[in-house]
Amino acid sequence: MTFHRKTADVAKGKWRGILLRLGVPSGALTGKHGPCPMCGGTDRFRFDNKEGRGTWICGACGAGDGMALAMQFTGKAFNEVAPEIDMILGNEVVGAEKPASEITEAQRKTALREVYAQTVPVQSGDLVDAYLTARGVGDLVYHRTLRFAPALRDGEGGLRPALVSVVQGPDGANVSLHRTFLRPDGKAKAEMATPRKLMPGKLPDGACVRLCDFTGGPLGIAEGIETAKAASSLYYLPVWAALNAAMLARWQPPEGCDEVVIFSDNDPKFGGQAAAFTLAHRLACKGMAVNVLTPPIPGEDFADMWMNRHRPKGERR
Repeated sequence: MTFHRKTADVAKGKWRGILLRLGVPSGALTGKHGPCPMCGGTDRFRFDNKEGRGTWICGACGAGDGMALAMQFTGKAFNEVAPEIDMILGNEVVGAEKPASEITEAQRKTALREVYAQTVPVQSGDLVDAYLTARGVGDLVYHRTLRFAPALRDGEGGLRPALVSVVQGPDGANVSLHRTFLRPDGKAKAEMATPRKLMPGKLPDGACVRLCDFTGGPLGIAEGIETAKAASSLYYLPVWAALNAAMLARWQPPEGCDEVVIFSDNDPKFGGQAAAFTLAHRLACKGMAVNVLTPPIPGEDFADMWMNRHRPKGERR
């Protein structure tokens, strides 16, 4: 039995109290639509707590269970927040998974090889193609950094299809893998606590997913893979994906690049914008030409903006 299952089993039926102890406002846990404690949206969040699992839904942040809410609200990784929940519950942890900090470099490389060996290039008609097409960013031919794993261990005791993306350092060397677990039909992310997961291990500053080759000229950088592909379609630029705000702030352009467009998420609490302008300031101080673009609607990213262009007007968020 994994650490996550043990914690979730004991937490079942107790999530409201747990989340209150973690600092989630009581007004967000009434079961009624109201402000989101994560993105700040005024009427898009509801804590429905189905089957006592702490489930919730937000029009901007997505949906998940109590563990996902605890992680997103606190900004902590699973192996940081789960022990806090165990302390709240008085839960004695048995058979806990080894923390990422205890994984040796040899073990990390072995794990990366094992996951990569289970992938194949993305092809038209497979589940990754179905997922990206549903997000409005499907391609006829996909870049070699995007891979499809038909059945990959999800860290929760199951096997799921996944988009596996190759993470490269600023020198172009492969340094890690990022997994996006999918529903069986591929039309959306898997319904699990954390459907997006980086492989364990420290990444060099400047690491990202290179969604296309750099051949000179302006280069774009965004957070998510879907956001980067959407921004590329909107602005006819090559755009790479930094994967999250922290990695965006530390990103480094490739050699020969002297013009960068940063596609910032419009976060109500300004986390995405802060990362974007941290990067912009650092690059501008080096003499680079830098522009920061942000969607006009709070709570949206460029993936939302792209999808809204293709939805009937009455269906827009």
